[in-house]
Amino acid sequence: MDSVAWFFTQNLVYVYFFYGLAFFSLGLVVLLESGRASEFRFARALRPLAWFGLVHGLHEWLEMFLIFAAGQRGYVPGPAVEVLRLGMLIASFVLLLSFGTRLLPGAENNPKASRLQVLAMMLLWLLAVAIVAWRFRPDLAHLFVAADVLARYALALPGSLLAAWALLRERHDFHARGMSQYGGSLLWAGLAFAVYGVIGQIFVKSSLIYPSQTINSTLFIRTFGFPIQLLRALAAAGLTLHLGKALRAFEAESRIRLARANKARIEAQAAALAEQQRRVEDVETLNTALQLTANELSSLVDMSRILSSALNLEQIAGAALKHVVHSFERACCAVVFLRRPDGGYELLRAYRRPQAPLPVVPPPVTELSVRAAEASSPAGASLDGQVVVLGSGSFDEGRAYRSLGVPLFAKGQTFGALTLSSVREEEPLGEDELRLLTAFAQQFAAAIDNVRLHQVVQERETQLEELVHKLVHAQEDERQRIARELHDETGQKLTALGMGLAALEVTLSTGDSLRTSHLLRSLREMNDQAITELRNIMANLRPAQLDDLGLAAALRWYVSQYQTRYPDTHVQLKIEKQPGRLPPEHEIILFRVVQEALTNVMRHAGATRVEISLQAGEDNVQLMVRDNGRVISKKQISDRNSLGILGMRERVSFIGGRIEIFGSGSAGTCITVDLPLKGKERDGNDGRNKGSHNTPTP
Repeated sequence: MDSVAWFFTQNLVYVYFFYGLAFFSLGLVVLLESGRASEFRFARALRPLAWFGLVHGLHEWLEMFLIFAAGQRGYVPGPAVEVLRLGMLIASFVLLLSFGTRLLPGAENNPKASRLQVLAMMLLWLLAVAIVAWRFRPDLAHLFVAADVLARYALALPGSLLAAWALLRERHDFHARGMSQYGGSLLWAGLAFAVYGVIGQIFVKSSLIYPSQTINSTLFIRTFGFPIQLLRALAAAGLTLHLGKALRAFEAESRIRLARANKARIEAQAAALAEQQRRVEDVETLNTALQLTANELSSLVDMSRILSSALNLEQIAGAALKHVVHSFERACCAVVFLRRPDGGYELLRAYRRPQAPLPVVPPPVTELSVRAAEASSPAGASLDGQVVVLGSGSFDEGRAYRSLGVPLFAKGQTFGALTLSSVREEEPLGEDELRLLTAFAQQFAAAIDNVRLHQVVQERETQLEELVHKLVHAQEDERQRIARELHDETGQKLTALGMGLAALEVTLSTGDSLRTSHLLRSLREMNDQAITELRNIMANLRPAQLDDLGLAAALRWYVSQYQTRYPDTHVQLKIEKQPGRLPPEHEIILFRVVQEALTNVMRHAGATRVEISLQAGEDNVQLMVRDNGRVISKKQISDRNSLGILGMRERVSFIGGRIEIFGSGSAGTCITVDLPLKGKERDGNDGRNKGSHNTPTP
């Protein structure tokens, strides 16, 4: 051992003192600077680094006192002291790891991940210590040395490299903010951390852990002539020096922020004066706008009251147009056009302000109304009489219009237009008038739609009353027909059976076997005929196949019976997707629709061919009946006296279905039915077992 190495070995206490002082100073410097408010991401991760310096410095001073006590008094530290020393060492390295992980990309958004990374490294160190204790079974002194070495390998080495990489990475933030001189200090601080971590933590005490048996502090002092603790102390001193210089960036940042704040304060004062003046102007403008808005709201409320005061279309149209005209100072007249069923437009009502001057050139209100309704968008008539559809930019550069028209639409359909004209051509209507007129049109359209709905409901109620009245008569007629058939056919057969039985009794008493046999055959034939007639009557009322075999089988039976009765009409039944048992109400409704459709074919259509199509899906079942007979007219479809069509509509609407009846091409009539199955049981057995009260009356 040369003289230099001997000198440092004899004065190792001073080396440890300098080593601990360097790290403790680092902790104090960083702790003082970490309290500053800064926009640097680096500043928000300094507190763990400060506590690393403080705790690690105290650890080195504890090592110094232990070396001093051992040299002076032969003191050997006990397990409690070793645990304290090792705990301080582990705590400092954990704080160093925490500093590095906080500066990883994305760490600010996921701080929990940083804590989990540090915890994983600690668990790795504990696992390594446990393996060494189990594998080598060393005594307590050698176990503490091995734990110290493992802490430097598993915690200090990656923590130092991570801190060095984080400092080098933060240089880009300093350069981006125009503080390159402080970024250079970060470079030297990062290099000092790298030296401390790579060289300072590779050369450790000799222990059971590979490669510390060879690469250790003894090899370092033998090779370089001074202890590894001196290199660590120099690295810590360099780290403290350059990191302290880099942290001056926070002070420079504070000065910059202060200058910016003063400049902003001066600008804010000037802006406040301008803002105060602008606010005064805005308040005046706002008061004017509020007054205008209040007037518009009052007009809308009055319009709502007018529209809800009656259900007569002519009456509310006249009152509403009068209110519209008097709501605008420049307006002279207003008109309402509604679309006819043939696609044309007709004037509903018009109103002109009393004593309003007559224009030299009448405004094109009819053309304007039709254009607005057809385009489903507001339209305007310019001062030269040209009608245009209004859109974005139509009122730019102070452009105005002599007349304005807005469409009337409800439930996504346009059915008319409301048009307003000004008093004089030199006083045109602008964007404010269009906005209020559009609001009036929306209210007007809703009112017209309500009136029409009220008329539909009244017509519906009238139809229902007529339908109930006709159904009662139909039931009475059906009862008379059944009674007549029972009396004429079955009743006579039963009477004949009774008389035959009386004759048979007389014959039996005389012992005439030949006559008895003849009477028995006659009675059996009459009985069979009576049974057949009863079955036909029951089948006409409700076929047994519908309850026993389902809709498909019942339709096949009915088509077969119909074909037998009317051989001149060919009926084709097509079941594209064989349905299972549908709910009972679906089956009886579809069967009655087919029954009524074929009855209408026989009575009115004069068809020679009928196509019946049935298709069941997952959510619905569809039926179509089409013939090649006479085309049904719209008047016949809407005829209130058409009991069969009304009955079909009522049955289908009973379960929320849709039915359409229309002429098919140049010849024939087509009936389509769509019944929903969603939420229904496809297997009708459950529904049948719950009772028949859910099934509509046949």
